[in-house]
Amino acid sequence: MLPRSSERSGILRTWVPRQTWVWLVAGVTALSLTGCSGGEAPTPTPPVQPAQPAAAPAPAPKPVTAPAAPPYVYEAKGRRDPFRPLIAPRVSEPKPRPKTGLAALEVNELKLAGVLWEQRGFLALVEAPNGLGYVLHVNDIIGEDARVARITPDGVTFELKGATALPQSSTRRVELRLRKEE
Repeated sequence: MLPRSSERSGILRTWVPRQTWVWLVAGVTALSLTGCSGGEAPTPTPPVQPAQPAAAPAPAPKPVTAPAAPPYVYEAKGRRDPFRPLIAPRVSEPKPRPKTGLAALEVNELKLAGVLWEQRGFLALVEAPNGLGYVLHVNDIIGEDARVARITPDGVTFELKGATALPQSSTRRVELRLRKEE
C-alpha cells in the first residue's frame, strides 16, 4: 500500500516505515561520531620564532595613579541633618501627678484618732488636717519618706528615711500616741 501523498502526486515512492528512518539516522550519527574519535589528540607544536639579537630588557612602565580625592565633608549651612528622621517621635517628660490620699500628707500633720484590733493585728485610725480619716496598716507609706513601722495599742511608730544629717543613722523614728481621756 502506498501513502496517499505519493498516489496523488503521481510519483511512485517506495514506502519505508517510520521506525526504519529513526534507526537509519541513529546509525549514521553514531558512525560519524566514531570516525572523529581515534587515538590521542595531537599535541600542538609551538611556532618557531626567528632568532633576535639579545637586547637589554626594557624598563617596566610605571602604573599611572589618579590623584587622591580630598575627603568629603558635609557642611550643614542651615540645612537639616540628613541622618535624622523626618518625623521625630513625640517624647514627653512624665508630668508629676498630683499627690492624693496618704501620699500628699506628712507625718507631723496626722492626728491619731484610735487603734483597732483584728485577727491579723492592729490598725491605726488617723485624721488629716482637712478632716478626712484614714486607716493605716503596718508598712503603709505616708508622704515621700515615711513608713508605718509598728502599731501598738497605745500608738503608731513611723520610720522617716533621709530625715537626719547624722552619718550613723539615716532613719528616724516618730511615734504618735493616743491621748488618754479622763
